[in-house]
Amino acid sequence: MLEKLRINEEIHKNILVADDEGKEAVVPLEEALLVNSPAQKRKLILSVLTDDPAGYYDLLQQARMDNDSEVVHYASTALSQITKEADLKLQKQEQRYASAPDDAAVLEEYCDYLESYLESGFVQGKAAEIQYHQLEQLLKKRMENLGGRRSCTLECRLADVQLSLAEYDRAEKTLEDLTARWPQREAPWVLRLRLAAALRDGAAIQKTLRQIEEKEVYLSAKGREIVRFWQGEQQ
Repeated sequence: MLEKLRINEEIHKNILVADDEGKEAVVPLEEALLVNSPAQKRKLILSVLTDDPAGYYDLLQQARMDNDSEVVHYASTALSQITKEADLKLQKQEQRYASAPDDAAVLEEYCDYLESYLESGFVQGKAAEIQYHQLEQLLKKRMENLGGRRSCTLECRLADVQLSLAEYDRAEKTLEDLTARWPQREAPWVLRLRLAAALRDGAAIQKTLRQIEEKEVYLSAKGREIVRFWQGEQQ
């Protein structure tokens, strides 16, 4: 059963941010990469470059491995430009925050952009780890600025970052507090499933599934999909 726990974690992350918009937009390029028509691939790649290349980042990475040299060239050029622009924007956010660390609006904008920057995969390895630690601190500061009030959304985002950093003990503590305080909120429970999967803990997955049912957690369509997946894995 432990082998079955190796799942793409993106299905769990998707529960935190509604991202249905734009899914249909990437289909033409995805389909183009599966056909054997170089002309069609080139045409659709070029249409992406004049549309919103940043929204196609993952598929452009896939296109960069294509067997057509022009498709590879177009994709590589687009990826280079996307990354350059994202890095420049991040630098501006960092500079603004350094100049006004106590400005709540600046903090929020920097935090939100850094989160999207990391989710987009613009940076990998040790550099990504450093940025995740920075995001962790930014989220904690935003939570402190609430003056004793609590935010399920911010705390779920913190738990998500802790999971990305493999800080499992911290994530577990955060999620235990979240599910105790907001027992019928979906996101904390989905993150608990993700934690159990990361730890390869089948018993914890079963326990979490039972708790979701017992507490009558309201599940969105994506949440039901995730729960059904894990229920199927436990059969």
